[in-house]
Amino acid sequence: MRSMHCFACDCCVARQDHHSIWINGCIGARNHRYFVAFLFFLTVVGAWMFYGSIVYWSSHCKINYQDEGMWGVLTGLVGCSPWVLYIFTMAFFHTAWSSLFLVTQLYQIAVYGLTSAERMNLLRRKRKSKQSFSLRQNPYNLGCARNLTSFFQLRCCGLFNPTMVDWTQTAGLELPAASAFHTV
Repeated sequence: MRSMHCFACDCCVARQDHHSIWINGCIGARNHRYFVAFLFFLTVVGAWMFYGSIVYWSSHCKINYQDEGMWGVLTGLVGCSPWVLYIFTMAFFHTAWSSLFLVTQLYQIAVYGLTSAERMNLLRRKRKSKQSFSLRQNPYNLGCARNLTSFFQLRCCGLFNPTMVDWTQTAGLELPAASAFHTV
C-alpha cells in the first residue's frame, strides 16, 4: 500500500509526497499533479518578473558596467528604482527554489516513479541494508514515459493508457453500518 500517515494532518494520505506549508495540507495522490503545475507556473512567473526587471533597467536606468564597475551598477540600480531591485531579488530567490523543486519532483516521478516520501524511505532502507540495490528497481517504476503518463493522467485521444488506481477501493476496508456512528 502506497500510503503514509501525516502527523501534521493526523490522517493517512495515499501516495504522500510531503506536507505542504503553502496549502496547509498534504500533497498526495489526488493533488500531486496540481502541486507540480503550481511549481511550474511559479517558476514561469518568477522568470517573467526577472526578465521584466532587466528590461526595465535597460530602458530606464543609465548604467554602464565597463565605466562604473559592479559597485557603480549596483548603486545606480538602487538609485534608479529600489522597488524594481527588490522585485528582482525576490523573483530570483523564488524562481531558484521553485525551479529546483520542480526539477527534483519531475526527476523522481519520471525516473523512479516514486514520491519524495517513498524515495526517502527507500534511501533510508538502502543505508541500513547490507545488500546494494537500485532505486530504479522498485515495483512502482513503469519506465519514464509510462511514469509520466500515469502521473499526469495523459490520454491524448487514446494513444496513451495511464494506470488508473482508485485509492479509496484498493484497501478493501469495510465501513461500519450507519447505525454504528454516533452523532452529536
